[in-house]
Amino acid sequence: MVSPGTLTALTALADGSTAEYEPSIDTDTGDVGYPAAERHLNDDDPGAYEVLESLAQRDILEKTFVEKVYVCPSCDAEGMQYTTACGGCGSAYTVETDLFEHLACGHIAPRDEFEVGAEEYVCPGCEVELETLDEVERGTRHVCQDCGSYFETPEHALRCRECSEVFAPEDTIERVLCRYSLTDGGRQWVDAQLAARESVVEMLEERGFEAEADTTVHTDAGDHPVHVYAEDILLDSRIVASIHERPVEADALHLRDVAAAVDARPFLITTLGSVGAGVEPVAESADMRILSAETDGGLRNDYQVTENPRPSQSLMQRIASAVRQP
Repeated sequence: MVSPGTLTALTALADGSTAEYEPSIDTDTGDVGYPAAERHLNDDDPGAYEVLESLAQRDILEKTFVEKVYVCPSCDAEGMQYTTACGGCGSAYTVETDLFEHLACGHIAPRDEFEVGAEEYVCPGCEVELETLDEVERGTRHVCQDCGSYFETPEHALRCRECSEVFAPEDTIERVLCRYSLTDGGRQWVDAQLAARESVVEMLEERGFEAEADTTVHTDAGDHPVHVYAEDILLDSRIVASIHERPVEADALHLRDVAAAVDARPFLITTLGSVGAGVEPVAESADMRILSAETDGGLRNDYQVTENPRPSQSLMQRIASAVRQP
């Protein structure tokens, strides 16, 4: 199923009003989004990333790598911030510090623990006053301010901007960010869906209905985006149409419920000429009309029933190829 919002987002790519969908990262919060795509999607659509990824998996969209972000395994926040951490306790509170080692007793501590006054030093381990700094070996180490451990280099880590938890990079969720554009086949696929929608609008208008594509119907239970809504005020008759490649039972149930909420007759359109096995019983009980959209824009009554719940990519390519034919 392609929702009205998803089809609108794809139409923006097809008509050139949007070149591609690029990720946007908030520099303050680290949140990742696709605002250009989100503007087209409806409230009941999945997130923009999920929608774009699903379309890329079907080769409707092509994705190009941009960068990686990391998701917090504790609170699921995106855009974790790089930091360093203590290899012992995991605390990010580590400070690069000058260390002294008293050669006589072997005690090691930060320089400021040896200092007792201007140019005066006492070993905090054996409490012997040092006559010169030749009695110590000096070096720089990172010291954990929480557990006191010191080490030459801290561990790489990522800190969550939301919950402030610190994790090793391998313990976080890596997400690859890409930008998305229409493939050639995807462009033809969008044209096929839009042609089917336009055919439904024209058919209903020829029969005296006032029809509107890509609109929203308002019910007591809330607003529902639909592919086509039509009404004949004189006859007090309404129609809600939903367009899919190969509708399945869930698509038919959703259309049935939306149509019932506005006292409309449901029309289910397949652009591949077939429906899932569970669609017909729903259609019969809901007085639902099932039509097939042809590649030339025509509509017909016949369709096939298949057990295959979703169209294969080869079928999408086949319909795209048919649309390209003169």
